[in-house]
Amino acid sequence: MKAELAQLIALQNADSNIRTLQAEIESIPQRRVEIEKEFDQRAFEIRALEENRDTAFQERARVEAEIFEQKQRAERADRNLMAAKKPDEYTAAIREADAARKQISAFETQVLEQMEVFETAEKELAERAPEVEKLRGEMEASFKAFDEQAKVQQQQLEVARAEHERLLRELPKTTSALYKRISSRIRDGVALAEARNGACMACYMSLRPQIMSEVRRGAEIITCDNCNRILYYAPDKKAAQPAGV
Repeated sequence: MKAELAQLIALQNADSNIRTLQAEIESIPQRRVEIEKEFDQRAFEIRALEENRDTAFQERARVEAEIFEQKQRAERADRNLMAAKKPDEYTAAIREADAARKQISAFETQVLEQMEVFETAEKELAERAPEVEKLRGEMEASFKAFDEQAKVQQQQLEVARAEHERLLRELPKTTSALYKRISSRIRDGVALAEARNGACMACYMSLRPQIMSEVRRGAEIITCDNCNRILYYAPDKKAAQPAGV
């Protein structure tokens, strides 16, 4: 029976390891988001410069398109002016041409402003290029280490699951069924608890002297009257104990 208890302890350790690894693997998406968030915060100023540069480039392209349209408008007005035969046609063409050229002048000023914003941002980004490269390298290294860790954890989970199945197969069916029934009912899944100083170390309820004596002998499976966990006695404190207890 003591051999069975040792197997049960090993089984519980494997199951605790499985739960820990599963929790870590399930948290992978959130942990990855946290890594990205950390580097986003560190690169905030750089990203702001990039956004300013890109916005200036797009705005310049938009204004230049407006200038092109106004030049066409001015050319049409000039043609209308040349073809005008009535005073009101002549006046309308002059006004149209003047309005178009005023718009062109205003738009050209905006182009110069956007060029200045673009060039200033480009210059500062060039100066900070080594910082950008360092941040990018650190982020890529962090993701690589993170992915490697996740891969190792997945492999460890597969090993722990195989160990779980092996230990279950080696246990008597009645014992393995009892273990599964207890672990499935208990919130943390911990089916075993150490009996020490006359108490269950999981629920801290006192054990009757007779029960404590039987647990010490280890001749049969004894469960706690309060939490229903399987009790075991570990005289050697360095002996393996179930994780989570």
